[in-house]
Amino acid sequence: MNNKVFNRISRLSIALLPLIGSYQALATDLAKPQTPELTPCYAKGMSDRLLCGSIMRPISENPQDGEFALHFTIIPAIKNAHPDEMVLAFAGGPGQSATEIAGAFNKALHIARQKRAILLVDQRGTGKSKLLQCDTPSLSELMAYADDPETLLADVEQESKACLAQLQVDLSHFTTPVAAADFEAVREYLAVKGLHLYGGSYGTRIAQEYARQYPAHVKTMTLDGVVPMQQSLLAIGTAVEEALAAVFRDCEQDSACHASYPTLQADYQQLMAKLAQETVTTQVLHPRTGEQEQFVVSANKLYSALRMALYSKASRALIPLTIYQANKGNYSPLLGLMSGNDVAEGIAMGMHNSIVCGEDWPLYQQNQAAYQETVSTPLGGQMMRTLSVGCEILQVKPVDKAFYQPLSTDIPTLLLSGGLDPATPPSWAELAMVKMTNAKHFVAQGATHIVAMQSCADKLVGEFIDSASTEKIDASCLDKQTHQQFFLNIQSVEALPSVIKE
Repeated sequence: MNNKVFNRISRLSIALLPLIGSYQALATDLAKPQTPELTPCYAKGMSDRLLCGSIMRPISENPQDGEFALHFTIIPAIKNAHPDEMVLAFAGGPGQSATEIAGAFNKALHIARQKRAILLVDQRGTGKSKLLQCDTPSLSELMAYADDPETLLADVEQESKACLAQLQVDLSHFTTPVAAADFEAVREYLAVKGLHLYGGSYGTRIAQEYARQYPAHVKTMTLDGVVPMQQSLLAIGTAVEEALAAVFRDCEQDSACHASYPTLQADYQQLMAKLAQETVTTQVLHPRTGEQEQFVVSANKLYSALRMALYSKASRALIPLTIYQANKGNYSPLLGLMSGNDVAEGIAMGMHNSIVCGEDWPLYQQNQAAYQETVSTPLGGQMMRTLSVGCEILQVKPVDKAFYQPLSTDIPTLLLSGGLDPATPPSWAELAMVKMTNAKHFVAQGATHIVAMQSCADKLVGEFIDSASTEKIDASCLDKQTHQQFFLNIQSVEALPSVIKE
C-alpha cells in the first residue's frame, strides 16, 4: 500500500575500523565440506568489510510461484572465539531490511560481537530479498497532501489496488510463520550449530516464531521492545497515549519546561481540536531543499509527527516546543519532526501490510472487546478504519490460530523494555513471558524504544549471551537516568532571558 496513508499510521516502529584479520578468520571458520559462497561486501553505517551471500528459496509450496534470492550479511566477530555460533539479529518494522540497518545492530550488539559473528538476513519482502515496496510519496507530496478525513478511505482503496497491481504477488506468502523457514535455511547453509537470537520491536515476533519452529539450535534469546505473540501490533494506540502523557507530566515536573510551557497539555488539546475542525495551509521552507513550498497541516499530521518523535529521547525533547510554536502559527518545528523521523522511508510497505493484514488485523475480526479498546484511541481508530478497507483489498490469508499462542519454552530468554516506549510498553513483555520458564525481564525506566541502543543494555546482552543465563546479570545500571532537557526555544535547550541587556 502506498505510504501516503499508511505512512501516518503504520510506522512502528527506529562505525568501526576495518577488521581484515577477523574477516579472513571468519571466512576460514566457515569453510565446510560444501563451502558457502560468500563475497566481501559493505553495509551502510559501517566501515568494516563484511561477508555477503544468498540462497534460493521458493515463494510458496507451489513450484509455479517460482523462487527468489534470500540475501544475508555476516558481520565478523572481533575475535571469533565461537566459530560454530552466531548472533542472529531480526529487524523490526515490520518491513525493515536487516542489512540496511547493520550499523544499528553493530551498535546494539557490539559487546556480543567481541566473540561471535552477527548474522543479518533480509527477511522475505525486504531489502534484497524480493523487496515488496510500492511507490512512496516524496516529502513534498506528503507536505501538500490534503489529509481530508472525508476522502481518506477512498484514497486507501485506490492506493491499495495500485500497490497490489504493482507487486503482482500473493502477500500471504510473506507472513512471519513462512519467513521463519528462510532463517533456518540460512543457518543450515552456513552449518551454524548454535544461534543467539536478538530481535527488536517486530523482530521479537519473528524471533519467537523461529524459536517455536526451530528450537534445537537456539542457545539464547534476547527480546528488546517485546511484541507478544498473542498481542496485535495495532494495540499500540494506548502506548502512544501513555508516552505522550509522560511528556506532559515530565514537562510539568521540570521547572524550566513548566515555566516556558505552563499549559502544555491544554495547548496540545486546543491545537488538535482546531486542526480537526479545519486544516491550515501555509508556506514553509522545505527542510532539505530550502525552497518555499506549501504545507497542509492537519490533526493527523500533527499526531503522527509527535508519535514518531516519542521513539527517541532527542526528538521527544522537541515536542513541547513544537506544540508551542504550532499554536503560535509557526509550523516549521512540526515539519522538522516530520522530515527527521520519516522511518517509513526504510519500510517495505508491501511486506509490512502482509504482516499487519495476515497477523494483526485478524485478531480483531472476532474479538469485539479488543476492537472497541483499540478504536478508542486516535491512532487505533484511524488504523482500524483504513485497514478495514486496505486489508479487504490485499486479501492476505490469516495465519493459523496456533500462531497467537504464547511461546512456551525453556530457552534462556532476556526481555528488555523502555519505561517511555510509545510502541511496546513493559506490560507487553510480561504478557509474552507467561509460558517462558527460563526468562527474566528488565525495564529501563528512562528509555524509549529499543533499550540496547540507548543504555547499558548492550553490555547486559553481551554478558547474557556469554553465560546463557540471566541469573547473575546485574541490571542496576538501567536505573541510571540520563535526563534529556526539553528544548525551550528554537536555538537551544536553555531558556532565553526575558530582558537582554546591551
